[in-house]
Amino acid sequence: MTVQRLSIAPEYVSFYAAGRRDVRIPTHMDRRGVLSSKDCILIPALYYYEGDTHVTFGPASEITEAGKPDFDGILNTPNKELILFDANEPQYAIATVAAERTRIRIWMDHPDEPEHVTIAWG
Repeated sequence: MTVQRLSIAPEYVSFYAAGRRDVRIPTHMDRRGVLSSKDCILIPALYYYEGDTHVTFGPASEITEAGKPDFDGILNTPNKELILFDANEPQYAIATVAAERTRIRIWMDHPDEPEHVTIAWG
């Protein structure tokens, strides 16, 4: 699997990583940054009118990031796939993963409005 590089501009200031399409999006009125449940991860993005958010998306074996990730957790991937999407875009990217539970690590250059986001699985 190769690393994918995307430039996205989600209208609602976030996008999601999930193992299937019909998931409940984790939200919290008082918290910002990465929010997660066992089925979905909410990832912040730049306001669409401020420019694109640049996303690097790939297997951990092919991602090199310095420092501790901003998020490190396990996501249910029952169909052995990992999908990036938002409220309006049904699929920015998709990847096949090895198991029904997948470790996900995320690095961001800003905690609430990142311009650069790296997502590694496995």
